[in-house]
Amino acid sequence: MKHKILLCSICVFLFFSCKKEKKPTNAQTYPISFKVTGFSQTQVPIGGVGKTKTAALATQATDSIPVQKLVYILFSTGDAHATTLKRFTKGDAGFGTITDNVPPGNYIATFIGGSDRLIVEDDEGKGEYTPFYFHYPSNQWDDTFYKRVPITVTSSGINQGVAIDRFTSRLDLIIKDAIPAGTSRITVTFSDTSLVDAKSGLKFYPGTNFTSKTINAADIGKTNYTITMYNLNNIKPFDVSISYYGINPNGPLDTKVIRNVVCKTNTRTILSGDLFTPTNSEFTIAINQDWNTPVTVNF
Repeated sequence: MKHKILLCSICVFLFFSCKKEKKPTNAQTYPISFKVTGFSQTQVPIGGVGKTKTAALATQATDSIPVQKLVYILFSTGDAHATTLKRFTKGDAGFGTITDNVPPGNYIATFIGGSDRLIVEDDEGKGEYTPFYFHYPSNQWDDTFYKRVPITVTSSGINQGVAIDRFTSRLDLIIKDAIPAGTSRITVTFSDTSLVDAKSGLKFYPGTNFTSKTINAADIGKTNYTITMYNLNNIKPFDVSISYYGINPNGPLDTKVIRNVVCKTNTRTILSGDLFTPTNSEFTIAINQDWNTPVTVNF
């Protein structure tokens, strides 16, 4: 009996020993620092050629680039687990300046910027330094920026600037005909990505991007009603379903499906047409200077 108790005690000890995180070594560490200088975009003037511009982190007075949250994660090249995790919120002192101390070696520094809805967590949601993913609640992406920077740390340390690239696509729905009386809400549904691996930038887990807009009295009679949605669905064409509801919320009055919609990173795709009345109206192309030349689809 004593032998059984002793054996069980050893097993429990080994189990909890395996669960502990690795203790940091006493190796010499060296300072590394990054200055997030801004968020790169593509500017396309009407009739002009696309060129890159960078919006400074400190000049977001109008929040045209709504980066409210910035997350820095450092990974060792040969390890899926994070070495360092730091989170920053717009308004913090030194927002955009990141310092760290690590032993010599090869690392992947990742930077993720987004709205205050941005979620960055490990794969089990425990907050430990395990593989990390980033996403948004209910698969409703906001404008998001991401940068993956391989670095080699030596005794010289590192001090460099980083401009984070836009990671999302943008889908604009423009309903040209007037919203009729009795309309209570409009919904838009399409397939999208649920999670992104923070170290590699690879996309995981397909999901559904669902947007619902409540129509109030002030919206009745409006033309060119616009719904803007951000997404990561830039791999293959997909279908977009648009529905509108009356007083009864249990079922739509009608649904229109736009097939083979294409989105690309850092590019506006515009869906423009009539939802409530049949028409053969032509589409128009608008240029947004913070995005690539838009892809426009008539429906």
